[in-house]
Amino acid sequence: MKLHISIVNSKAFYRWILLAITGMMACHTSKAQFTIIDDLRGNNYPDIVVGGPGGGGGEAYFTSGIDDPVGSGWLRLTRDLNNQRGYAYINRSFPSGMGVLVDFEYKMWRSRNDNTYNGADGLSVFLFDATTNFRLGGYGGSLGYAPNTSSNPQVTQGLAGGYIGVGFDAYGNFANPGEGRIGGPGMRPNAVVLRGPTTNNPNTTNEFLDYEPIGIRTGDDNQIRRRDEVDYNTRTDTRPSSNVFYRRVQITIMSTGTGFYDITVRWSKTPGGTFDELVTYRTTDPPPPTMKVGFAASTAGGLNFHEIRNILVTTLGNLRTVKLADRDFLIPTNAGGAGTNENKITYTIEVVNDTDAPIANIALRDTIKDAYGNILTGGPTGTFDITGFTILDPGVWIGTPSIQESTTTPNIIDGMVSIAANSTGRIQVRGTLRQTPPGNHVVNTVKLHVPEGTDQDTLNNVSSVRTPVYAEGVDLILGDIIADGRCIDYVDGNTFTVQVSNLGTDDVDIEEEEVTVTITHPPGTTLTLIDYSGWTVSHDDTTHTFLLTNPSEAVLPRGFTHPDAIRFRLTPELTDIPTRSNYTVSAAVSQWDDEESENEENNVSNASMHNCAIISNPMIYQRVKWYDE
Repeated sequence: MKLHISIVNSKAFYRWILLAITGMMACHTSKAQFTIIDDLRGNNYPDIVVGGPGGGGGEAYFTSGIDDPVGSGWLRLTRDLNNQRGYAYINRSFPSGMGVLVDFEYKMWRSRNDNTYNGADGLSVFLFDATTNFRLGGYGGSLGYAPNTSSNPQVTQGLAGGYIGVGFDAYGNFANPGEGRIGGPGMRPNAVVLRGPTTNNPNTTNEFLDYEPIGIRTGDDNQIRRRDEVDYNTRTDTRPSSNVFYRRVQITIMSTGTGFYDITVRWSKTPGGTFDELVTYRTTDPPPPTMKVGFAASTAGGLNFHEIRNILVTTLGNLRTVKLADRDFLIPTNAGGAGTNENKITYTIEVVNDTDAPIANIALRDTIKDAYGNILTGGPTGTFDITGFTILDPGVWIGTPSIQESTTTPNIIDGMVSIAANSTGRIQVRGTLRQTPPGNHVVNTVKLHVPEGTDQDTLNNVSSVRTPVYAEGVDLILGDIIADGRCIDYVDGNTFTVQVSNLGTDDVDIEEEEVTVTITHPPGTTLTLIDYSGWTVSHDDTTHTFLLTNPSEAVLPRGFTHPDAIRFRLTPELTDIPTRSNYTVSAAVSQWDDEESENEENNVSNASMHNCAIISNPMIYQRVKWYDE
């Protein structure tokens, strides 16, 4: 692998930033448009902060390439072990003036027997004041949001700046008063529970607001816990498929215009299914002007995996679209995928009209591209074929949608649709992958366009799904070079992590091959090695070559990442501050002789670092879209 770092000096960058800030600050936040999208299938999300006590107490992490194939992972808040704790929050703030929608999927399951507790504890999703420094609440039954005065050490305060905490409580203590939790009806297993804002008064902080018991309630608490409602209660060695256990949650906060705010929680229990309303609570407590979203989970004597994926945070009261796929990865026909149908995929387009009036003449375009933005070729010798599409939900469309595949360019669907008020219409698109696309990903994107003035927020009118592809034979990649943020640290330097992954259909025998990584950095920067266990390194001025000679694991299976990472720190000279606005880190991996030549084009990865002295924390004021893939 060769790693190249180049410096781009752009003084105009500062002028642009200052103009942008001036413009943004002049905007009224109540008219702001924003969309935050994080699929959490990968492992490089610089703006997602994950944590936990570490060690035996656990911490949240991304499973991509570790417990799941590369690009097919989840954000795992806890493992299914005793006394685990983990949290994550998106360090990007957004305004609340137009209302807020938080949409995500979760899994709660276990690979170990838990016959005593029948799964515990649960997970929480919380919205909090973006201007506060993050501080978690208590774990255990408090699910990271409310205090827990019985823990060791005691946690006497709830989540800093907390506005609302929604608990998906398998065991039942989030609704149970005591341990510093204020109010509640008592133990309520298999329930969705709301707790309110954090205050400085231990008698009023994070008060119980409302709850909804889920499922059949006959029998005692243990009998209720055994039912598959909030969590999946059949021990399984592998994560239950979406056909077996599926939970997609939507949380909305919306002003009534009369001094009240409605907080609603609903979920869908089947892929593409309708949403059932669970809890609606009306409050006079206004949300903070800007907020952030986070998640936490815990286990104790009882245990579960707690995992989340496919986060969408956006505005309410407008048109939006969401793209979903039924596969985590693809194997093309020429690599043997046809025998297991792993070359076939079905996409679902959701067109959501979140207004009280019908919306007509929506232009829809759906495209199938490679990782570099090129439309995939079609036909018998092409890369991908759209094999059909189906218009679902006939009752919500106004007239018949005029959708058709382009007659001039393959893998493009165009058309016009109109949709009734407060409705969701779906379109399914089916396709077959014949060959490995450049970049080892199929990227399916839907875009909506409406006449000007029809839609208050157009940023959520685009949605994409990236599906990793296993190439035939051996295909080594580096994936993303993971940096410790987006900003250059001129004092302590920035740390980088490089790991080798295998996106081929064949396993790699590390001991018989020569897996090589080369890191090159420009003059004026200093590279300091942090960890390179298993690698032998040689140095030549600004070039550092690593050979994997003593691997901790001898075989790298298909779809996974080798655990022997290279971690290093890169520190620019302080004299560079006035002139260096950004640099790009590039990486390439090579192997002795097994990798097919057509699989070598994806051996390069890049990470860009920027001078962020002006802006330390992204704040969304108007027309800003964050899209991590």
